[in-house]
Amino acid sequence: MENPIYMILNLCRVAAFVQDELITSKKQGGQWGVQNLEPQYQGLIFEALECYVSGKEMIVREEKAVEFAGYMLKKIGGMLS
Repeated sequence: MENPIYMILNLCRVAAFVQDELITSKKQGGQWGVQNLEPQYQGLIFEALECYVSGKEMIVREEKAVEFAGYMLKKIGGMLS
C-alpha cells in the first residue's frame, strides 16, 4: 500500500497478460484495465494512470486499495484455474 499507483497498474498488467496474453507497460496495463475490468474500479484505475503520467502522488483510502487488490487477485486466480 506504500505506492498504490504501482500496485493498481501492475495488477492490471498481470490481468492483461493472463486474460489476453498481452505484455504491457504500466500505462498500457492501466488502459487495458479501464477498458476490461469492472466499472466500479475504472475511476480508481484512471486516477492511478493520471498520477503515473503526471508524476503526482495518489491518495487512496486503504480500504479501497485493499478491496481492489482482493478483487484483482481473485480475478487473476480464476483466470489461471
